[in-house]
Amino acid sequence: MSDFTAFLRIGFTHIIGGYDHLLFLIALVIVTRTWRSLLSVISAFTIAHSTTLILSALGIISLAPAITESLIAASITYVAIENIVRKNYEGRWIVAGAFGLIHGAGFSGHLTNLLKNSLEGGAIWSPLIGFNVGIELGQILVISLLYPFIWWMRKAGKEEVLVPEISRVIAAIGGVLVVGRIFGLFSEGA
Repeated sequence: MSDFTAFLRIGFTHIIGGYDHLLFLIALVIVTRTWRSLLSVISAFTIAHSTTLILSALGIISLAPAITESLIAASITYVAIENIVRKNYEGRWIVAGAFGLIHGAGFSGHLTNLLKNSLEGGAIWSPLIGFNVGIELGQILVISLLYPFIWWMRKAGKEEVLVPEISRVIAAIGGVLVVGRIFGLFSEGA
């Protein structure tokens, strides 16, 4: 198996098993109302997290895992609360991009440990790109499974009730994660 394929699989399973990243993704997209807004939010998140993932994996930037993981938890809480208090989400791509930078640093913490052998062999780009593509494929899968629910919610007239309730649950989980990660009660979620 090539490094690309192995790391693609690792990236895919990393995002699918990363409940904190999934909660953030759900909170981000549950309020998107058009394909264009969905595409702008996901694109901003992807570009941002890919950038910090690459920069961190190459050792250009480095954030302490405790800080990164606490900020990831805070991003979940923030986006979920924003879903409750805001009615206009036109600039949501900016929020997705800003927090995507933090999530990329979180992804890189896991990736950097796995890349040590590849770095010593001088082969970094194939596993790095494979990991990132795996993350993207995982996100596409999650959104593909989630979007029919969002579509049904709108068609059935349940959006006004379900979005705030789902967001409250996500905000509560995010809040618990923030406190737990600040005080070292929980390890990283992804």
